[in-house]
Amino acid sequence: MSKCLVGASIVMFHGDLPYSSKDIIKKLETLNEEHIIGIGGFGTVYKLAMDDGNVFALKRIVKLNEGFDRFFERELEILGSIKHRYLVNLRGYCNSPTSKLLIYDYLPGGSLDEALHGKISSSCIFG
Repeated sequence: MSKCLVGASIVMFHGDLPYSSKDIIKKLETLNEEHIIGIGGFGTVYKLAMDDGNVFALKRIVKLNEGFDRFFERELEILGSIKHRYLVNLRGYCNSPTSKLLIYDYLPGGSLDEALHGKISSSCIFG
């Protein structure tokens, strides 16, 4: 995953992440296939464990086209400002020339897709 982080910058919302960009990028560079927790139409999701034990979900979205950059950053500014008990908290994002990385709170218990399609109990995700 390291080559997608060349020229990367980290944007954090509300000061929620107590890590420097350097610390986060260092951890992102260690991610590989073993860390994958989901694959969907918009990207691959990795489990990102920090040295202090905090765990996050990282979604990697491959850059789609030139106009995508402005759209992506505008939408994320909006999403980063919304806090709701039924939405997974978006902590920040990493913007690199070749891909976009979204950093979310990690929720154990499986994916929303699994909950919706009966593979796990919905109470694992929704409380």
